[in-house]
Amino acid sequence: MNQKLQNIDISDLNLLKNDINNGARFIMFNYRIGLGLVSLLRFSPAIFIKRENEIPNFRKKYNRINLIFGPWFLFKGPFLTYNAYKINKNGGIDITKDIMVNLTQESLLKKEVEINKVHNIFSKVSSSNKKIIIKAIKRTNLNLVPLNRVYLGLFINVGEYEEPYFVIGIMLRNDSELDTEHIELNLRKYFYKHVDFEIINLDCHSEFGKKLIEQGELIHGI
Repeated sequence: MNQKLQNIDISDLNLLKNDINNGARFIMFNYRIGLGLVSLLRFSPAIFIKRENEIPNFRKKYNRINLIFGPWFLFKGPFLTYNAYKINKNGGIDITKDIMVNLTQESLLKKEVEINKVHNIFSKVSSSNKKIIIKAIKRTNLNLVPLNRVYLGLFINVGEYEEPYFVIGIMLRNDSELDTEHIELNLRKYFYKHVDFEIINLDCHSEFGKKLIEQGELIHGI
């Protein structure tokens, strides 16, 4: 996959790395294109953000595209459009590490980088959904599921026509099996059936679980 770079006038890779070390980032915004029976999830180029006051203009641009073209999906167009808006509202998707691990001096000059190694596979969940998921987790019967820690992330490393989905990673206090049906039952008291969740035992998902811990959020436990 090739990723175009935008809003960048640096031609020296070492100078760019210095800016990244000082807080600059590459951010990507998402938007929807509704085509009746199909809703396409699309992303902006990787936008180089050196100052936080640069974000609102780009966010408005892609939210405008999302609002104009997103809702025209017959089944859940407005819902998907709103989800895209919430991701943008929270600052978009930080893909700095994905860009930097693949970037070369040549690709910097071309302002296009080939993504061969993927670092970021999760983004943070919007505050509104996070609050609801925390509420559902609090309904857990600790005799059935002895929670120790719970991590939450939105899995974004999906195919072109696939939807990002919530991943909940759970560490248990003992060696009992994870009762995912009990957690799912509590979640369905707040979410419709078309909202997808994957519930995993973090002790059994080494690399995937490590990514969730690193890139997601701790929502239960210390």
